[in-house]
Amino acid sequence: MAPVDSRLHAAWLCQLAREYRDICYQYGVRLRLPVLAIGDGTRQMGSWSASDRRLMLSQVLIGRHPWNLTLQVLKHEMAHQMCSELHDREDAGHGPLFRACCLRLGLDAPFHRASGDLAEGLAAMTPGSASTEQGRQVIAKVRKLLALGASDNEHEAALAVQRAEELLARHRLDFDGLAEDQELVHRTINTGGRTLAVHRKAICAILEGCFGVRVICASLYDPQADCSFKTIELLGREEEVAIAEHCYHFLENRLHTLWDRHRREFAGNGRTARKSYFLGLLVGFRETLERSRRPSAKPAPASPHCSSLPMVRQQERLEAFVAFRFPRLRRLRGQGGAVDRTAYQEAVAAGRKIVLHRPMADGDGPLLLP
Repeated sequence: MAPVDSRLHAAWLCQLAREYRDICYQYGVRLRLPVLAIGDGTRQMGSWSASDRRLMLSQVLIGRHPWNLTLQVLKHEMAHQMCSELHDREDAGHGPLFRACCLRLGLDAPFHRASGDLAEGLAAMTPGSASTEQGRQVIAKVRKLLALGASDNEHEAALAVQRAEELLARHRLDFDGLAEDQELVHRTINTGGRTLAVHRKAICAILEGCFGVRVICASLYDPQADCSFKTIELLGREEEVAIAEHCYHFLENRLHTLWDRHRREFAGNGRTARKSYFLGLLVGFRETLERSRRPSAKPAPASPHCSSLPMVRQQERLEAFVAFRFPRLRRLRGQGGAVDRTAYQEAVAAGRKIVLHRPMADGDGPLLLP
């Protein structure tokens, strides 16, 4: 990797210091800021030296990998620092005390190991596939359905979200029966924006309301651009997170496609009209989703899997997982802003007029909801 210029090198050190202090604040850990350094090794991604209080992270780690991996290695080294400075144990290695410190800092399990600060340890963070065969089949069905978005039907985005929600609802009973055995995952969507557009917040509300995931709006540093971008954090069971992520990207794409197709219909054709059109479509989609779910509510059959207890336990596990990742989470209310009523109302009406067609494999014609 080519040497980093001095300005960017200094910016990375300043950001690491900010991240270090934020981790200490978030997890209530009283550590003194060490001497931060950036090394040029290709195998050792991070190290902690108690003798000179030096915490080193690799230039390769920062420059070639997502910033969330840099934060994992930073926490790994901070756990070593905790062992030596808070517990006076220079010989803790990667044993029980070190792992306890990792948990205290909210460090992901793959980085508890000795390879957590080595190049090969980064492979452990590569997102995997769905954890169950049933989950993979559901995801495949949803992706096949969303492929219909290539058609000229301007309601495809709403149809896709509604159908995906129905698939999840149909299979959630079996998922809940396996809840205790299913892994909870955390996935980050980088929006690439310095602020979070209001329509993206509306999409997040749909994802959290329909897919059983928790959605957190946060930000993540980009070391190449030396700035932070807004992110959408999805937390939940792997199958549901995968579907929610796929639906997010689909909706984001379809909203812009529909706006490009209809923008000339609205006076001004500006930013306010576009925002209003996006919000109107999403409100209409949400109303249709909620309306389609109400008639389908039926008494649960007498089955041990239908007990609400597994669902309650799963929700408790998810809340604990969110607290582990975001221990000082706060809910903030955003400001509304101006709305183009014509664009908004026409989009809401378009979102309500939905005829749900079957996926390609199921034949043509409307799908009659139960």
